[in-house]
Amino acid sequence: MDVLQNILIYAGSFVLVLSVVVFVHEFGHFQVARWRGVAIDTFSIGFGKTLLGWRDKQGVQWKVGALPLGGYVKFADDADAMSTAPREKIDDPAALAEARAKGLFHAQPLSTRAMVVAAGPVTNFIFSIIAFGLLVFILGRDVASVAAVQPESPAAAAGLQQGDLIRSIDGKRIGDFQDLQRVISQAPNQTLSLLVLREGTEVSIQITPRPRPDNPQIGSIGIAGERERVGPLTALAVGASDTWGIIAQTGAYIGGIFTGRESGNQIAGPLGIINVSGQVATSALTGGGDNITWIDRLGFLALSLLNLAAVLSVAVGIVNLLPIPILDGGHLLFYGIEAVRGGKPLPPSAQEWAYRAGFAVMASLFLFATWNDITRLFPGAQ
Repeated sequence: MDVLQNILIYAGSFVLVLSVVVFVHEFGHFQVARWRGVAIDTFSIGFGKTLLGWRDKQGVQWKVGALPLGGYVKFADDADAMSTAPREKIDDPAALAEARAKGLFHAQPLSTRAMVVAAGPVTNFIFSIIAFGLLVFILGRDVASVAAVQPESPAAAAGLQQGDLIRSIDGKRIGDFQDLQRVISQAPNQTLSLLVLREGTEVSIQITPRPRPDNPQIGSIGIAGERERVGPLTALAVGASDTWGIIAQTGAYIGGIFTGRESGNQIAGPLGIINVSGQVATSALTGGGDNITWIDRLGFLALSLLNLAAVLSVAVGIVNLLPIPILDGGHLLFYGIEAVRGGKPLPPSAQEWAYRAGFAVMASLFLFATWNDITRLFPGAQ
């Protein structure tokens, strides 16, 4: 029974989180396409056999597929779900004007096509800003302030007190409690110099993080953080900052891979996302002791999965902007080339080979990410 329960929790949380992120992405394409008068045939969450479907008053087929690993918006003149080409190429100016008036996507001006394509990743980022902001508004903002000090801990021995605000460590500014944790965790048995604001006065404190019993590579000083209540505008600003922080960190990591400074072992695939979403859900449903009500646990679960969806949404937005054919970034690359060529797109044969190469790149990346997942989940498989 426990095994079945874990399977349901892991699978259910994965499907829920990924479906939300995919819906957000595709809804961005969908809404801008409608705004620009583009005729839409299908809005699908998932691929494969249709599990649930209906057609709205505008004639759009909404459906849920059996394989919950993505989704798509298919326009009326698309030859396939990836919008790689129109069903038929139109060269005659009069026929092209007629197709444009009917809302056929591939007959639209370059600016309209670019806006529709870019809308998916942009909506992912907007969702993340709002989601992170909502979490901050509900839970409060992380600040590098001491809420409690554990007895007989390095913090107690160094003289840290409840209410102390940690401004810097070894001269480096500390913005929030996560910054503090990051520095402390990387410095077991290393003496650090903390600049603390205590009742309006700056105090210098020397502290040596001790290794955690469960992982000697990680340092700990034995304090609990504090959260500060903020208004909606400040919460949105924090959400935007958190979103940008993930974008910048991911961009630096991708750049590090290409320059050889980073390995690709942090790239995760579906198995990794399933594992993380399952761990997040399990922790929310079982943590906090026996005095937590099920209503509270469900609230923790909702907030935890919303946070995971926000993080994953940023990742989906970034990946889709990569200049790889079959991704949104690849479409935008083709549109850029079309603009440089004075409105002349690449020849169909060149686009076809580019899409084949893009598919090969994405398939290789998928296999690589899956292998990373396997080696992390089953170390003996290496």
